[in-house]
Amino acid sequence: MSASAKILLYIVFSFSLFLVENNVAALCLLAASLALLFLPGMRGGIVPISLFLLATLLGNLFFHPGRILLEAGPLSITDESLRAALVRTARVSGLIAGAKVLTAKTPVVEILGVLERFFLPLERIRVPVSEFFETAALTFRLLPGIRARAVESYRDGVSAATGGGLLSRARIAATLVLPLMIKIMQSPEELLPEKEIVESGMEKTVKGAGSGSE
Repeated sequence: MSASAKILLYIVFSFSLFLVENNVAALCLLAASLALLFLPGMRGGIVPISLFLLATLLGNLFFHPGRILLEAGPLSITDESLRAALVRTARVSGLIAGAKVLTAKTPVVEILGVLERFFLPLERIRVPVSEFFETAALTFRLLPGIRARAVESYRDGVSAATGGGLLSRARIAATLVLPLMIKIMQSPEELLPEKEIVESGMEKTVKGAGSGSE
């Protein structure tokens, strides 16, 4: 299946999530989404995703009119608030799980290429579509290198630090942000894998982006 067909399928799936309106359907969708997110190869970012889903659930669980199911002081859970919380959390989990499946089977850069072709007509009204998606594609190529450099710098900073407390580690992480940003702007090509630079001819593009950022 082509990347265009996969994106179209994901869009149709996203709209179909709004058909979920009752507790049973929401619970089924939520269970299926969570089962998918915990599969091997899909677990990346599972902690922030879980926290986000929990925040969505709790953020919709109170302050809705309806028949009271549970009451604790000023807070009460009604049948309508429970339905709203389950339905909205299930929809969000479905969107995340669908996006995970899409990006697992299709490279992000390829998805960006399809979206660029879709929005390309906007350049007729002087919207910089190509420039935006080129920058986005370059950013995704740089992310692994940025992460590796940040982890390496953080470990070096921690090993050289005298204190090992949480505050000390937070201070080290904060001091690494500015030097890393400067490095990205000055020599972004160093963060690309050498093989990718040679094969894709990205070095000239990256250097141009870096010099334009200074």
